[in-house]
Amino acid sequence: MTEVERGLSRGVVVAALATAAGFTPGLLGFTDESLPTAAVRSLGWPAFGLVAALLLDRDPRSRLGRALAGMALVPVAVILLGPLVTGDTLTWAHLGRWWQWLGIAPVVVALAVLAWAVDRPADRLARRRLTWLVVCAAALVGALMIASRVGGPQAEAVATMLGMWALAAIVLRLATARELRPVDEPPLDIAIGVATVVTGAGVGTLIRVVAARAGLPGPDLSGGFAAVVTTALALPAGLWLRRRFLRHRYGHGTLTSADVAQITAGLHTRSDPRDLLGQAAAMVATASGHREVRLILGPDAPEVPPHWVLCPLVVGGDRVGTLFFEPSHPEGPEPRQERTVAQLLPTVALVARAVGLAVEAAHAHRDVARQRDVERSRILGDLHDGLGPALAGMSLRVRAERERTPLLDELARELAACRSDLRRVVSGLTPSVLEDGDLAGALRMLAGSFDGNGPAVTLDVRLDRAVPAEAAIAVYRSVAEGLTNAMRHAGAARVGVSVHGEAGGGLAVEVCDDGGGGPIVWGVGLSSLRRRAEELGGRLSVTGGAAGTRLRVELP
Repeated sequence: MTEVERGLSRGVVVAALATAAGFTPGLLGFTDESLPTAAVRSLGWPAFGLVAALLLDRDPRSRLGRALAGMALVPVAVILLGPLVTGDTLTWAHLGRWWQWLGIAPVVVALAVLAWAVDRPADRLARRRLTWLVVCAAALVGALMIASRVGGPQAEAVATMLGMWALAAIVLRLATARELRPVDEPPLDIAIGVATVVTGAGVGTLIRVVAARAGLPGPDLSGGFAAVVTTALALPAGLWLRRRFLRHRYGHGTLTSADVAQITAGLHTRSDPRDLLGQAAAMVATASGHREVRLILGPDAPEVPPHWVLCPLVVGGDRVGTLFFEPSHPEGPEPRQERTVAQLLPTVALVARAVGLAVEAAHAHRDVARQRDVERSRILGDLHDGLGPALAGMSLRVRAERERTPLLDELARELAACRSDLRRVVSGLTPSVLEDGDLAGALRMLAGSFDGNGPAVTLDVRLDRAVPAEAAIAVYRSVAEGLTNAMRHAGAARVGVSVHGEAGGGLAVEVCDDGGGGPIVWGVGLSSLRRRAEELGGRLSVTGGAAGTRLRVELP
């Protein structure tokens, strides 16, 4: 047998012996018919011995259990210590006066409170236990006072015994409970019930008085019927008030479809996936009733005030984030709020994981775009330093020989066209004109490069805010691709370019020409534009017909 088992057996045995000893004076007292009320009173104390045995069975070191075992021996102590106090032999004839002088109800209250105070109420649960014990003990005192005035000594004795057994049961319930309601909630329930009954009774009385004065038959029946109906109608209103109070204190407990729809409204218009973190925190706050809930990504715990509560978010053994909140009570959330948060944690952890993956994907896209821009810069350098000078030299040689060989005029024009195309290709690869952030000016320079060597370009740029660098490059290249295709493939005479800012911070780019249209071929240029638009969260569409071709790009 282990040490804990030996301690457990000793505690239970001691409590059992104390209970038996407490029963003995009361049972012997019934043999004296002169005053059985003293015996009845003494039979209430052993109830605390039974409670002590149950508590010591759960925890052999329970100080409350030991104190209750001592309370079970109060009848024996009265029998043994009575002669020392009175100086005379304590008989059952004197015992009744002894109990009355002792004051059983105050003793019950005092000993119960002192026994509970052995554990010192250092936290919220212990304070609630002590408060409920004092309330129940006060109710017992009131019941005993009423019994003594109404029923006499015998009724008081029976009420004392039953009250002490009830108090012992309450002590057991309080000692074993791991969750207790706040003290102000039961009075609220009582107030709602009383208000409902009073409302019904008041309406019933009014109807009865009116019916009696009007001479209607059966005023009592009419008043009673009105009282019942009014009470039944007022009860839902009282329950609604109670639900509103509890919802304000503890939150909804669960999320309804309406809550989810309200919280997630407008997410489709947001481009940053981290916005979901705020929405998830709002969901937890709505369900649990906490004033402020936050959610961050990463394996490290944030620095928060001491009274805040941290909940790690774990997916597949990896900590993906932390949920932390400020409880309304400095000692922490209520147990029902803890259960609500615990139920939502797996869902919130999946949201954090999804947002983390989305952020990582966005960073990867930016890295790819950055590497691509670096590669384009390298190609630009090669074209500028290699092919460009070579074409320029060839043009000079052809121009020098053209005076002696007129047939070289056509070759000179083709070389000039090739140099013009090369400039446009270089400008599309790395639009250096965007370095100062002036997208409208860069587009005007791009449209001006087609003057005299392509279709007439009409430009309409309306931007109400600065455009990010990546979006500006995408807009510039979309316009360049649309103008180049209109000149090379559509044979257009006029091209309209519009770049407009949309509601919500988006961009819409359209390049429309009056060319012959025809089938849309998704070559290298259009495919590259579509990939870039999708990487930025937008989309590219190209439509063609007899009236011309329209290229449209939408960016968030």
